[in-house]
Amino acid sequence: MAKQPETEKRYSVCANTPLGGPVTPGKAPRTASVEDYKKRGKAAMADVRWPNGSTLTVGFLNGSQALWDQVRALAPQWSQWANIAFQFVDGGSEDITINFLPMQGADYGTYSSYLGTDSAQYARAGQPSMHLVFDESRADDDEYRRVILHEFGHALGLIHEHSRPDRPIYWDNNALYQDFHQKTGWDWNMIYQQVVAPYSGNLSHVTEFDPTSIMMYPFRRGLAVYNDGTPFETDWNRDLSDGDKSIMEAAYPRA
Repeated sequence: MAKQPETEKRYSVCANTPLGGPVTPGKAPRTASVEDYKKRGKAAMADVRWPNGSTLTVGFLNGSQALWDQVRALAPQWSQWANIAFQFVDGGSEDITINFLPMQGADYGTYSSYLGTDSAQYARAGQPSMHLVFDESRADDDEYRRVILHEFGHALGLIHEHSRPDRPIYWDNNALYQDFHQKTGWDWNMIYQQVVAPYSGNLSHVTEFDPTSIMMYPFRRGLAVYNDGTPFETDWNRDLSDGDKSIMEAAYPRA
């Protein structure tokens, strides 16, 4: 299928709050104190892991059979590296629940997920723990792949790779604002929380900083540089990187 123009794809990046879950447009993203981060946050893996060896039930709250099939086909790729299985059901669940339809605060192109076991409190309340609001008339296979793998990474506890406190990059805040505001409509507070603010806390199951991670946003050249001044840029990552696989093996080891 034809690829969407870059501007359209940029608009549809994951819009998690710093602690995971959906953002309500026009409202400040959900934040936490430094002490909350210390209790919950890790470098790439938040301290919200499911019990190792779990079979997580994923409930489809609505949506089409075609979207359900995409999730069923793609999400279990994580299970090749994590000692976690998924069971998919029509309706509610006590673990992970997915909304596929536009709703208040979740228009087309809204992708987000609560982190790890945080998903359960929303699922058990009958609310979506994950939003995968694809526009089926425009989404292509690349879009389904990168988004579903990314959001299930969050559901297993992974944070955004560019939010790691040990990231070796420096942002050009003015260029970053101009780029992301034009492509997403986000204000500076949203951009700061989504991109600039590091996820504070202790490091655990750390891999090397990984620009190829499925948990990394795409960033064009000119928005940041590495510590040595080399330009930083990333592509639309659509596959699990070696780093993604390694951290899953460490976080959810097989016996």
